[in-house]
Amino acid sequence: MQDLQLTAAGRAGWRNRPGRQSGVTTVEFAIVSPFALLVVLGLIQIGLMLTAKEVVNEGAFLAARAGAAQNAQQPVMQQVMQKALIPFYQDTTITDDAARLADALGKANADAAFIKVEMLNPTPEAFEDFGRTSSTSAGHTYIPNDNLEYRSHSFEGSHSHYSIQDANALKIKVTYGYQLKVPLMQFVVRAIMCGPSSGITEIEAFGQGYSNTVSADCANFYLQGRVPLVTYATVQMQTPAWQPDG
Repeated sequence: MQDLQLTAAGRAGWRNRPGRQSGVTTVEFAIVSPFALLVVLGLIQIGLMLTAKEVVNEGAFLAARAGAAQNAQQPVMQQVMQKALIPFYQDTTITDDAARLADALGKANADAAFIKVEMLNPTPEAFEDFGRTSSTSAGHTYIPNDNLEYRSHSFEGSHSHYSIQDANALKIKVTYGYQLKVPLMQFVVRAIMCGPSSGITEIEAFGQGYSNTVSADCANFYLQGRVPLVTYATVQMQTPAWQPDG
């Protein structure tokens, strides 16, 4: 009996030896550390994206304000939006301010495929209801913008069901393909959103069977190491809105 007790005590002592505990700890660390690293990198990337979203929000407001003052012309709003995103493209190794900003603007213009400005209002139906044409608009169909406070607020157009005051509210949607900066995040986001095979079909995509939106985003953003940041801005028109060409 005493021998058995000594043997059991010896086994317990062997299990509790510092070397064995250190080995177990090493194995546990090897298993957990990759996941912990991904969590830390993910948190850093989310922080950067939240900061980027604030820049995109501000840019959308500037673009809408420029559009309100210049007949809601999409090229004008697009140009202002690209300028507003200059902070994403600055090369801090360029010490001359003018050269650095010019370089950043050139990169933003080259990245225009990932900077999209859409006009949501006035709608085509609003132009049908309130559109006018005169020599002062250079042949463009426009929505009158004068004396809005004296025009009827209760009259609604038959197509848009808007009042003329509603039709003079400029609303835009901005989509920016933000490039992921943190290591491994491009691969992780692509795998989650588009499937491990990096395909772009609905079957392979995350959220399969819901819509084609995820598949389109895979092709346009996730497979290219980007994430779409979407924001909206609404301002009151200060000039008559011109109907977009085409």
